Amino acid sequence: MVIVSGLLVGGGAWLATRGGSGEAAQRTPVLPNAFGAYKEAKAGDTEWKQDAVVNTDIAKGEVNLTYRASGGRALIIRARFEPQPTPGSEESGDTLYSVLDSTIDQRRVKTYPAGAVGGKIQCAVITVGGSAFTTCGWRNGTTYVTLAPVLNHDLIVSGEAPRDLRNFVNALKITPPK
Repeated sequence: MVIVSGLLVGGGAWLATRGGSGEAAQRTPVLPNAFGAYKEAKAGDTEWKQDAVVNTDIAKGEVNLTYRASGGRALIIRARFEPQPTPGSEESGDTLYSVLDSTIDQRRVKTYPAGAVGGKIQCAVITVGGSAFTTCGWRNGTTYVTLAPVLNHDLIVSGEAPRDLRNFVNALKITPPK
């Protein structure tokens, strides 16, 4: 059994209008309530286990999300938004970080198309504490997302993780500046 350190979410619609001001608030991603077979977990229902501070507003910083599907399946997703794009950031830093923020040996990383949002999805199977699981990441100039699949509260290896991340980032909306 793998214990995930992190935090957790749930509840409410993920709206760009919750917090922030000016251009940053106008460009903040709107996180989906559902995508593919997954729905946002209810308040207090999380796979993130240890962080004491819970942030559910991506305009205020990094969020840690739990989405659930049938059969004990879940996804933990970490998303970060930086209102000012870093030049070349969608191509630079090809280093994939796990959903637990650890670096991954790039020789183990496989690349997949991200779909309509562009860019690429990178995934790897990693081992932490003797347990293996899949972690995937995607980024553009302002938004970075990592994901790991969960089954019955344990992180798992899943060939569906790239598709699940593709579905999430394609459901993610980044509003244009006004």
